[in-house]
Amino acid sequence: MQEKIMYKKFEKERVDLYLASVYKDYSRSYFQKLTDKQKIFVNGKLVLASHKLKRGDVISFEFEKEEKLQIEPEKIKLDIIYEDDDIILVNKQAGIVVHPSYGHPSGTLLNALMAHSKGKYNPYLVHRLDKDTSGLIIFAKNEKSKISISKQLQNRAVKKIYLAAVKGTITENKGRIEAPLGRSPQNRKLMSVNPLAKKMAVSEFKVLARRDGYTLVEVRIITGRTHQIRSHMKYINHPVVGDQQYGGSEVCIDGKKYSRQMLHAYCVTFTHPRTSKTVEFKAELPNDINEIFKK
Repeated sequence: MQEKIMYKKFEKERVDLYLASVYKDYSRSYFQKLTDKQKIFVNGKLVLASHKLKRGDVISFEFEKEEKLQIEPEKIKLDIIYEDDDIILVNKQAGIVVHPSYGHPSGTLLNALMAHSKGKYNPYLVHRLDKDTSGLIIFAKNEKSKISISKQLQNRAVKKIYLAAVKGTITENKGRIEAPLGRSPQNRKLMSVNPLAKKMAVSEFKVLARRDGYTLVEVRIITGRTHQIRSHMKYINHPVVGDQQYGGSEVCIDGKKYSRQMLHAYCVTFTHPRTSKTVEFKAELPNDINEIFKK
């Protein structure tokens, strides 16, 4: 399948990073392999993965479908929120990886969906959730749906609401965090607000409950940056409970330990790729977060 897209941003960005951000069911390394095989062109010319794009550049390339067929079907229990001929939404449990990768070759959500599909379709991953984040995740069941939802994500037309248990008492009832995010100078695997960060990120939050130095917040992400909520909550000194990478260490509440990051993808709203109608889906608060604030 051939693809052709135009780069509309003002800032320069590597072609492999940009394509991975647009086509979220493919990794950066996947597009690096395509450049190695001389299958990515910018303005009709072959480029390296490190090529910096400029506004108005036309990127053309061809997917290699055989890589998607390497995911083996596995019988893993799924909590399916909604399914039709075009999309399937799953309430992901904390602790399960979304996509096979080095270190996680099996036991992932995509392995489970390959078994669920019984060969009738190949599930397309259009966005991701971290391993320890629970909640709603969208999969497309055909090429048209994948492209439609991917473009909506790129254009920020998909509305996402998360619920998070954070450390400390947030005194204001609502707030807005507007701070740029970039790779942490200390740890390139993490994102942080730092002097070198160039991509603006915006998160809006509303307090739902408070107790004993912990707060339950509803967070709406206006932009969609990597680890946005986790890094933004750390930035305002209210890291997500259990998020050890971003300052939210394991805690003991009412005699129970909480070690996973207490972040849940609660609600997603987007345009259905076939009907063009606005659809909204929710995955209720999981037990581990709910029990912290049950009183």
